[in-house]
Amino acid sequence: MIAGVELKELITHVDDRGFFREILRVTDPIFAEGFAQWSHSLMYPGVIKAWHIHWKQTDWWYVASGTLKVALHDLRPDSPTYRRTMELYLGDHAPRGC
Repeated sequence: MIAGVELKELITHVDDRGFFREILRVTDPIFAEGFAQWSHSLMYPGVIKAWHIHWKQTDWWYVASGTLKVALHDLRPDSPTYRRTMELYLGDHAPRGC
């Protein structure tokens, strides 16, 4: 793990009509920092979008379809996890425990 990275396990309620999944709620602790942007991105199979730096930023990611492999690398010299890399698989079909 990298210090400061938080994951929220989403709960899906399924019935014979489909499903309901709550992504964010105003009472979630992550809203304490305020809200800046919600975006939507599409990546074609086999495409890599990579390597950019945010010196300070809170990102909230939700994978609506498919599976996304994310690599995070800690470049903060004062962090207890400085120079560690963390790989995550996000999405409905992502392997758990990675």
